[in-house]
Amino acid sequence: MIYKKRTMPNELKGLLSLDKRLPNNHIKKPEVKKNLLICQAGYNGELELDAHINEFKPNYRHAILHDLYLQQDGAYFQIDSLLITPSSITIIEVKNYKDKTVIKANPTQFIRVFQNGDRKPMRNPYTEIDLKIHLLKSWLGTRGIQIPIDGLLTFTHTNELAIKHPSPEIKTIFTYEAPAHFRSLPVNEHILDGHAIHNLANTMIEHHKDYNPFPLADRYDINPSDILPGVICSNCDRPGMKWGREKWNCPSCGHTSKTEHHQTVQDWFMLIKPKMTNSDFRYFTQLNNRNVARGLLAKSGLQLIGERKAAHYVLMKEGKSPTPVE
Repeated sequence: MIYKKRTMPNELKGLLSLDKRLPNNHIKKPEVKKNLLICQAGYNGELELDAHINEFKPNYRHAILHDLYLQQDGAYFQIDSLLITPSSITIIEVKNYKDKTVIKANPTQFIRVFQNGDRKPMRNPYTEIDLKIHLLKSWLGTRGIQIPIDGLLTFTHTNELAIKHPSPEIKTIFTYEAPAHFRSLPVNEHILDGHAIHNLANTMIEHHKDYNPFPLADRYDINPSDILPGVICSNCDRPGMKWGREKWNCPSCGHTSKTEHHQTVQDWFMLIKPKMTNSDFRYFTQLNNRNVARGLLAKSGLQLIGERKAAHYVLMKEGKSPTPVE
């Protein structure tokens, strides 16, 4: 049973917005584009794994959680997917590389070989998985749970995979092989019964904390004034919607909407700063009327803090987690 579904990562949401609002000639544009493509590829790979995992339907109680962030020993660690069975837990790491991947030993190295023959060393995913296994064991130990934890490294693309020294502890497969691998897992000793699996999955969800990389202007050292303001039309993706007759109107395609500013507000919090004043709202939406701005802000699902000149708005759920172990 899937207890936690995967949603689009906050970083990807932010990069999509930043890419739209950063001028093409901006010095940070190539870096933003590059990270956007990497983040999008990673998310697509995880979605493909999810589709294959849906084929896994055992006759015993189990739990699957996607995109889990937990904290242990002062560190946040991210798990692409997690499988809990009565006998064990499997941490699944997903890699979405289109190029040939070579895994060598002594020391263990992961090397991407591009079509032009260039070679690029990568971070060792086995080490990443080992660390997550260690942190998860510690997290479970504080809750009195002792159960074997395995790691599984999956590759989305069925490109050439040259494994010259497979890890004896961490199996490496393609994502389409995941259901067969899960079916092959021995379920002998029932360390966790159905009730315990259910409670553990819910406890993990309660302790999950979404990774918050915002505001991206700070992260990429971008002057907020370089980020283009304006309400972007959801129909034609062009900025410059105007407020009139109690709705937003797109001069480019004619699309109208009463709530088009909601995404603009989200863009502000993702890109600029964690609070917004009436003046900020009017600048970022290019709206002149202070009273109209107050009314729209009141219907934007934000929390009002302070009064008069000190008044500002924040997101209902605010918080920033440390950078996770990825």
